[in-house]
This record gives sequence, C-alpha cells and structure tokens, in this order.
Amino acid sequence: MLQTHALHIGYPGGPLLHCPDHVWGAGLHLVQGDEGVGKTALLCTLAGDIPVRAGRIDVGYAQGRERSLLDVFWQHPRTILSDAELALTARDWAMRCAARYPQWSHEDFDAHAQGLGVEEHLHKPLLALSTGSLRKLWMACAWASGAPLTLIDEPLAALDKPSQRYVQQALHTCFTAQAQGMGHASTHRCVIVTHWDAMQGVEWDSILTLAGA
Repeated sequence: MLQTHALHIGYPGGPLLHCPDHVWGAGLHLVQGDEGVGKTALLCTLAGDIPVRAGRIDVGYAQGRERSLLDVFWQHPRTILSDAELALTARDWAMRCAARYPQWSHEDFDAHAQGLGVEEHLHKPLLALSTGSLRKLWMACAWASGAPLTLIDEPLAALDKPSQRYVQQALHTCFTAQAQGMGHASTHRCVIVTHWDAMQGVEWDSILTLAGA
C-alpha cells in the first residue's frame, strides 16, 4: 500500500530527518523511536499535511486508483481546534467523520467509545473534554472510519490504565493482518501507530525504528 524511497522528512524550517526505506501493507505497523526522531512528522508526511523534503512515497491502490482524502484517517492529537470545532459535541464530531468515510461503522464506533470510556462524554462539547478524552474520541473515530490508511500518534499518551489496556487489546485483536484476514475488520487496512516502544501485548506486522538526524 505504501512504500518509501530515500525519504527525508521534517517540518518546514526544522531539521532534516531520514526515514529508512520501508513497505507498509495491510495490517498493523509500528513506528518507534525516542523523542525528536520524527515519528509524528512521518505521520504528517504520510497524511499529506507537510511536504516530503526529499525522496518519495509510493502509494498503491487497486486498478491504479489515486489516493484521496477519504482513504486516510489522520487527526493530529495536538492540533489547535477552532472555536467552531470546540463548540461541537463529541457525538457531532463523530457524525462528521461518519459522513466523510464511506466505510464508517457505527457499530465499531459505539463499541470502541464504550471500551475507551468516552461514551458517557459524547454529549459534551469538545471544549469540555480532557486531553485524554479527546485522544479517546480520535481513536474511536479512527478505528470506526474504515479508512484504508489509518494513522495514530502515541495512542497511550494521556490515557488512564484501563484505557491503555483497551487500546493495546483492540490494536492486537482488530488490526493485525491475521485479525483482518479472520474477518475482525470490515476491510483490509494499513494501520500505522507511533510509540516509543513496542507496547506490551501487541503483535505488529512490521516495526520501523527511527533514529533521528
């Protein structure tokens, strides 16, 4: 689905960071490394939020179809939301995602919202949600989106211990290539997650380690 060649990444005006050549297919993939090595910058680059500094990313879809925004779910967890967005309820935000993604699963969203403990906050405006609750909402939407390419940055950050355990279990049981092949996901998806280590109890289809500049 994705293949990088001599890729260099980084925010405009920031350091130039190297990403080793890598191939991501359907399944669950980890990008790991210390702070500052470019994990989030890589996701932003794969999503098209920031330009490639050097090298290239090849994206392959059936029948030569070009990638569109509907093919990618990416919500930067540290994005500053507008006043209009902050006034939306969490349920409103989810329904906006449901309208955008053709493969959206209401059943999956409800299940993950409950599993992450965010279900009881769906009536609240985003302004009233904690950092952890917002991350839970982004993840529930990401997993329910059905997007062929789903990008998740540091999913355990700001989460309580029960939610961390749920995240690790859900990643392992829903999004590995084996789980998708067994029908635990509606479509074969490429899910790329960043974290500083390999996470306890998660079996990854590939691990890419970034070393920084």
